Parts: sequence; C-alpha cells; structure tokens
Amino acid sequence: MIKSKLKLAAKITLIALVAVMFFTVVYVMVCNLRGKVASIGGYSVMKVVTGSMEPSIHVGDYILIRETDAEDLKVGDVITFLSDDPTIKDMPNSHRITKINDDGTFTVKGDANPTEDVYTVKSDRIIGKYVRKLWLFRFIGSFGSSKKLLMILFILPTVCICIYESRSLVKIIKGKDKDDDEQDETDENNSGDKKLTAEEQKEKLIREAIEKEKQRLRELDKQTESEVVESESGKDNET
Repeated sequence: MIKSKLKLAAKITLIALVAVMFFTVVYVMVCNLRGKVASIGGYSVMKVVTGSMEPSIHVGDYILIRETDAEDLKVGDVITFLSDDPTIKDMPNSHRITKINDDGTFTVKGDANPTEDVYTVKSDRIIGKYVRKLWLFRFIGSFGSSKKLLMILFILPTVCICIYESRSLVKIIKGKDKDDDEQDETDENNSGDKKLTAEEQKEKLIREAIEKEKQRLRELDKQTESEVVESESGKDNET
C-alpha cells in the first residue's frame, strides 16, 4: 500500500515537473517572438540576437538574468537593460559595466564593440544581472525557428492528449462491456438459482404429499386392524 502511494506520488511529481518545463519553454519562446524578456519569479530569460558580447555570449544563446539592486552591481558585471539608444529604443540589451558614474548611471560596453556605449544606463532601466547561459533552450532552439518549434510544442501535447483520451475512452467502453457481461452472467446465475429453488420447492411439495399419503395409509391400516379385533371379540362373546 505504501509502495503504491509512493509510486503514485513519484508519477505526479514527474508529470508536474514536465508540465512546468513545457510551459516555461513555451512562455520563453512566445516572449522572444514578441521581442520581450520572459520573467519568472525574479529571473528573466532572453535570447541574444546580436554579437556585441562575442565571444563571451554568442548570437542565439539564451541567457539567465537575475533581478539585482543597482547598489550591488560593480564594474565587470554584465547587465541586461532597456536601451535609451534611439536606434534600439526600449529594446533589451546586454553589455558589460565599465564604469559607475557619480550620478548613479552606468557606462557599459559590448565585449566585441570597439568603444563604450554613448548612452549611459539608468538604474531604473536595468532588468537584471547576467548569471549564465541556458544550454537547454539553445538545444531546443537548434531544431528550427521559434515559430516551427512553437507549432511542434503545441501539436505534440495535443496529439498526446488525444491519444491518452482515446485510450481512456476505449478502457471505459471495455469496462462497460465487461460490467454488462458480468451483470448478464449474474442475472443468469440468479435466474438459475430461482429456477433451482422452484424445483426444490416442487420436490418438497411432492415429498410432503407422499408423507401425508403414507400417514393416511398407516392410519387406515390401524383403523382396519381395530375393526378386525373388535369383530373377533364380539364373536367370542356370543359363543
């Protein structure tokens, strides 16, 4: 009993983890298709689309970003921020901090860029600090474009659900047929029991009738014997 409960708990946990991973991947892919940063519980995931951070971060890499207070940032940290550069206004960008200015802004530079960015980064425009690359998303994305991948991610679960539901429906139908067969068999057995009971009752009535007839014959014999004795007794008296 305990072992079966543990197996059930393990299955539920595995299904939950797979579901969380699936929806996380879908969410990240959808956000990246819309040019937004996917944010989950203080962490964000972003796909790198330019080579400004080569060779540290490559085009096509997915990076994990953690929300960090501006006071905790230091020179050398790679941060993701919403750019004030008119050419990429309000687009997420990831560069390395080269200087912390007296006004609280940050001067940044891409590792592959020859010069620092013209526009400094304000603390309220910072999304977070770069933590590491996410190779799983890179691996998943390597199978095709994001649109194709999303189609696959939606189609496969739908097909699996349809197959599962079809199997469940078949099981239900088979179970219903089995129950009907068992009910029919039970009805036949009950009918047989009723029939057998009726025969037993008939035999009982016959036995009772025979016993009554035997009793009647015994009483008749006794009565006949009594009459014979009385008759002989009367003859002796006459003599």
